[in-house]
Amino acid sequence: MSQGDAPYCGPTGPIKDPRVDLAPPYCRDDRGNCEDNSASLKDVPGQAESWIEEFTLDPMGNGEAVDCDPMLRGHIVNGQTGHHDRNAVYRYSKSLRGTDEAVTKLFSDIVVQDTKSQWFNVPIMWGTQEKAVMAIIGKNYRNDPTLVVDAVKLPLMSIHASNYEVDMKRYTYHKAVNYLRDYKQNWRPGFMVKERRDNDTVYGVSRGLPVNIGYELMVWTAYQEDIVQIMEQVIPKVSPMGYIRVRGAGWEIPVRLESMSNNIEYEPGDQSTRVIKFQFNLVAETYIAQPITRKKSVLSTRIEVVDRMEDDDIAEVLARLEQAVEESQ
Repeated sequence: MSQGDAPYCGPTGPIKDPRVDLAPPYCRDDRGNCEDNSASLKDVPGQAESWIEEFTLDPMGNGEAVDCDPMLRGHIVNGQTGHHDRNAVYRYSKSLRGTDEAVTKLFSDIVVQDTKSQWFNVPIMWGTQEKAVMAIIGKNYRNDPTLVVDAVKLPLMSIHASNYEVDMKRYTYHKAVNYLRDYKQNWRPGFMVKERRDNDTVYGVSRGLPVNIGYELMVWTAYQEDIVQIMEQVIPKVSPMGYIRVRGAGWEIPVRLESMSNNIEYEPGDQSTRVIKFQFNLVAETYIAQPITRKKSVLSTRIEVVDRMEDDDIAEVLARLEQAVEESQ
C-alpha cells in the first residue's frame, strides 16, 4: 500500500467539547463552593448517601437556590445577603423609574390654542384616572389660614404604567459585555480606574433585561376643538415610534402607540357637564440594567523564549516570573 504525500501529524487526540460556556459544576460541601473557589451551582445538602436516608419527616433541607452567577442574582446593593463578588458591582439603577419619568416628559409640552391665538400648556400628572378626577372635583383649598383655592381646570392629562412584561425576544446574553470602546479614538475600554496601577481595572456593562411597559395616557377636555389639537400633538410623537433616553441604557428606547379609544359621553344628562375623554395606550421597550462587570486588565506581558528546557532552567524562569509579578504589584 503506497504512503500518502501528506505529513504525519501523530495520533489524533480526543475531541474537545464544543460547548465553550459550560455550566458550573455541582459542589458537595456544606457551603456550596468548589475547592478552587470558582463559581459553582449549589447542590442539595447531603452526599449521595442521602438518597437512602430517611428524610420524609424533615420538610426542610430538600432544596437549594442556584444563584451563583453574579449577573443573575438581582441584587441592588453590594454584599446583599452575604454574597460578595469582586467581578460584579451592584447598584439600584432606577431603570423603571427613569422610563416612567421619560415617558411623562414626552408629553409635557402639549398645548391648546384659543380663538385669539393664545396658547396654554396642558398639565400632565402621574397617576390613574381616578387620581386625576379627584384633583378636579376633590378638596382644592390649601390647609392654611389663607384658604387659597388651587383650581384645576380642563384640559388635563394623566399617565400611569398599567402593565409590565418581560420581552425575551429582545434578550441578549449577559456575557456579551460592552466595554464602552466607542468613547475613545484608540478603541481602548472607556471606563478604566486605578486600583494599584493606572488603568489596571476595566468595567463593562451588559445590555440589560428587556421589559415592555404599558402606559395609559388619559386626556380630558371640555371642548371638541381642544381634543383635536391634543390628538394632533400626541399621535405624531409615537407614530410610528417615539424615543426616550434612560440612564443606564446606551441607546434610545422606543415608545410606540398601541391603540386609542374615544370615551366621549354624548348624552350626559341635563344636570351634568359633558366631558370629552380620550385614552391612548402606549408601550415602551425599555431595559432593566444589570450589574457592572469588573475585570483586571493586562498592562504588560513578559515572554521567555528558549530552545530547550531543563529542570534548572524551569526553576530559573519561574523565579524570574515571580520576581516580575512582585515588581508589578
